[in-house]
Amino acid sequence: MLIGEFLLRRLAEIGTTHVFGVPGDYNMAFLEQLEAHRGIDWVGNCNELNAAYAADGHARSGRPGVLLTTYGVGCLSALNGVAGAYCEHIPLIHISGAPPEHAVRDRVPLHHSLLDGGYRNVHRAFAEFIEYGATISAANAVEVIDHALLAAHRSRRPVRLELPSDLATVEITVPGPVLTVRDEASAGPQLADAAAAVAQVVAAAARPLVVFDTQAVRWGALAAIEEFCTATDLPYFCTLPAVHHADPARPQFQGMLPSRDRQHLFDEADLIIACGLTVSDVTTGGFSIDYADTVRLDPTSARVGSAVYYGVGIAELLAAVGGKLVERQRWWTVPAPVAAPAVDAATLTEELFFSRLQEFLCAGDVLIAETGTSAQNTVGMTLPAGTRYINQSSWGSIGYALPALLGSLVAEPDRRHVLCTGDGSFQVTAQELSTVIRRGHRPVIFLLNNRGYTIERAILGAHSAYNDVANWAYHDIPRVFGIAEDQLLSRVCTTVAELDAALAEAANAPRLCFIEVALQPLDMTAATRFVGEGTRVYDYGIYGPQNPLS
Repeated sequence: MLIGEFLLRRLAEIGTTHVFGVPGDYNMAFLEQLEAHRGIDWVGNCNELNAAYAADGHARSGRPGVLLTTYGVGCLSALNGVAGAYCEHIPLIHISGAPPEHAVRDRVPLHHSLLDGGYRNVHRAFAEFIEYGATISAANAVEVIDHALLAAHRSRRPVRLELPSDLATVEITVPGPVLTVRDEASAGPQLADAAAAVAQVVAAAARPLVVFDTQAVRWGALAAIEEFCTATDLPYFCTLPAVHHADPARPQFQGMLPSRDRQHLFDEADLIIACGLTVSDVTTGGFSIDYADTVRLDPTSARVGSAVYYGVGIAELLAAVGGKLVERQRWWTVPAPVAAPAVDAATLTEELFFSRLQEFLCAGDVLIAETGTSAQNTVGMTLPAGTRYINQSSWGSIGYALPALLGSLVAEPDRRHVLCTGDGSFQVTAQELSTVIRRGHRPVIFLLNNRGYTIERAILGAHSAYNDVANWAYHDIPRVFGIAEDQLLSRVCTTVAELDAALAEAANAPRLCFIEVALQPLDMTAATRFVGEGTRVYDYGIYGPQNPLS
C-alpha cells in the first residue's frame, strides 16, 4: 500500500470523514490520493489559520479534526490554531506536506523554507504546542502514523505529521488489523486503592462538593460525575470553560463558578473534589476562588493528600467511590432562584439582545460564541435541552468562532447552528463565510456591530482609537461571497422592533440568516464591565492607566 493511502486508511479507521486545509505544492500528491478516497471528503479553506479553527470546531463534535497544510508558509500560518487546540485539549491531527526527502537530506535551499538548508526549524516552532510530532519516512511510516493517532486521542491534544512530497506514493508493507483508539482501562490495584482513599476523605468531610473542568468533559467523564453527585446528593459546579455541558435540571448542579447566588456553597465546603481541573485565571474567576482542601481527579491519575494514584480514570474512580459511600444528610439547600433584572425593552442594547437570543434558541441547537462580549454574555444563559455550546474560553483567539462554525456544520449539518460574533472578530476570519456559503450551509449568524473591540474597551482604552475598526457593510458581505438572493435573509437591526422582526423571520427560515445588530461602542452589560475592570487591575496594576467608561 502507498504511504499516503495508508495514512488515509488509518484516518478512516478512527472515524475521520473530512479533512480541512489549503493545497500547496508539497501536499498535492497526498491531495490526489484524498480526492480518490471514498469516505473522507476535502474541505478547502480560505487560509490555514481558518482551517485550523475549522478542524478544532469539527473535533468538538466528537469526530477527528484533521488539518492539512503545506510546509513553512502553510503550517506556520496554522500555528495559532494548533496552539489553541493544545490549550483547550482538542485532539487535532495536523498533516503537513514537506519538501522531498532527498532535498532535505542534501540540505537544498527550497522555497517555503528559510533558504539555509535547514528543515528542523518548523519542527522546533511546533514542539511546544503539540503532543507528538514526526516526519514520515518509508522505514517508519506505520510506526509514526499509528503512534500519532493514538497520542492525539489519549492526550486530547494536537499531533503533527510531516509527509515529504515524494513519499506519499511510495509502497510499504502495512499491518492488517484495524487501528483502534481508546483510553486505557484503569489499573485494578491502583483503582481500588484510590477509591478507598477518596471514599474515606469524602465520608469524613461534613460539606463535600464537586467541581468539574474541561478535561472531565474531553475525557467523557461528565456522565459519571453527574451520576455520582446525584447518587450521593453532593452539589457540583462547573468552571467557565466547561459551562453548558452539565444537565441544569439536576438539583445537585449549582451552575458555574464563581456564582452570583450560590458562591456561599463553595465557600462553606470543607472538601473540594476537583475533576479534570486546570487552575487558571479563567477557571477561578480571576483567581478569586481558592482550591484548598482539594482531592484532584485527573484524566489518568488521582491525588488524595500527598498520595498519587497513577493509571486511574475519573469515570471509573467515581463509580467505584460511589459504591463505598453510605447515605448522608444533605448539607446544602437549593437556593431560591434569583430573578433576572428587568431589561429595558424600549432601547436596543447589548443586554436586551442577549435576553432575546436566549428566547430564540431551541432544543438541540449548536451555539457558537466568539471570544469577547458574545462569550461574556452567553456563559450565564440557561440553554435549552440538548444545546451544544462552543467557545474558545481559555485560549481566546478572536476570529475563532466563524471557522469553528464551519467545522461544526460539516460535522452535524442537520442541527441548527447559531453564531454570535462581534465586528472586530468577524474581520479577522470573515473569508470563511464564503466556504459556509459554498457548501450550502444555513446557519443563523448574529453580528454585533459596536464599531470596534468593546470587550477591550471594558478593560482599557474606552475612548481610544486603537479599539476602533472600519465599519464594513456587513449585511452585504454574504452577497459579495456569491450567495443567491433566495438563499439569504440579511437584516440590519437598529431598533428593538427591527430585532424582533428579524428574529421572527429567522426562527424557521430555510436560508442563511445574517443579522447585524447595531450597538453603541460603550454599550456593555454589568458583567462585561465587572470583568473588564478586574482584568485591567490585574494586568496593569494599581499604577496602570485608568479607564473611564462614561
